Amino acid sequence: MLSRRSFLMLSGTLITTPTWAALSQQKAGAALYASAYSLDKNTHFFALFDDEGSILWTAPLSQRAHAPVIHPRQSIVGIVGRRPGFFMDFFDVSSNQRIKRIEPSKDHHFYGHALFSADGTQLITQENYYPTGEGKIFIRDWPSGNILQSFSSNGIGPHESVFLNDQVLVIANGGLMTHPREDRNILNLDTMQSNVTYLSLKDGRILNQATHNEALHQLSIRHLDVNQKGTVALGFQYQGDIWDQVPLVALSRLEHPELDYLPMPEDIRVRFKQYCGSVCFDKSGDILAISTPRGGFVAFWHVETKTFLGVENCRDVCGLVSTDNAHEFLLTSGTGAQLKSNPVQNTSKMIKNHTNIQWDNHFRQINIKNYT
Repeated sequence: MLSRRSFLMLSGTLITTPTWAALSQQKAGAALYASAYSLDKNTHFFALFDDEGSILWTAPLSQRAHAPVIHPRQSIVGIVGRRPGFFMDFFDVSSNQRIKRIEPSKDHHFYGHALFSADGTQLITQENYYPTGEGKIFIRDWPSGNILQSFSSNGIGPHESVFLNDQVLVIANGGLMTHPREDRNILNLDTMQSNVTYLSLKDGRILNQATHNEALHQLSIRHLDVNQKGTVALGFQYQGDIWDQVPLVALSRLEHPELDYLPMPEDIRVRFKQYCGSVCFDKSGDILAISTPRGGFVAFWHVETKTFLGVENCRDVCGLVSTDNAHEFLLTSGTGAQLKSNPVQNTSKMIKNHTNIQWDNHFRQINIKNYT
């Protein structure tokens, strides 16, 4: 049980609120990281922590959240509610104030992820129009949150998206039709089909779309990342039987109509328990990492040669970002652990273990030198 003082420290009451300028001076050239976390099923927070794992800033949340969204030019961090999400809260860390709450359109909900355009003037949200299950992409003005334009995601369940470039959005349409009344109940399990769609943000045209064959129609494409060479990595969550032998990771490119499934040893594939969490390239773009909280490890590949490199074991690990060092990743887990792993050098270091908190599924890096 946390003491009142410990709870107040975590909630931000006793933490001095740093400005971005002060953080930049204290941590010159360093990175910060944004993540949601929970103390229990009913007590949720949004936090920034540094490269040593120390929590520098927190703000309470009304509900559990999923993934942060970082403004590229302003000292603004946001957090998206967990699916079915009905809020996005944005904070100015320098003033310790929530400055904006954005809610989805009528009969829509968020999927836990969002992203800013490179110039920070627009916010992209993936949403479910739950009366029909149609996936929608909304382009919103920042900071008003007003909808400027909307497109079909060209699939069901657009869980996460990334920019291939300023004009092309890559969307992981997970294929799961759900309704917020019973959001964990899949309404189309027998007919579901996921896809990855390359969408033109100029006019909503499909530039490329890749999917699984019919035998793999229950293989949900959930999370993705893109490297500097335009290679997109995809992590899957299988909705069929646990013993089915199905691929769990693939690569995709704008010019390739087929998915390129990555190999892995069968004993490792079994340990995934049919579930991929975060998907992340390292700083160089040469190494791919995929987490599995159900399996309790992160798996690594060399992208160019499609070589499986090994795993980093960590119970309930899901959060995953690249650090500023080539081949190195920072991991967070639901047990409170924060550790760095380099699969090329085969090194691993526990940074800190916050035993009283549970880091949520995804976190993001903030390079504070961008704000000086």
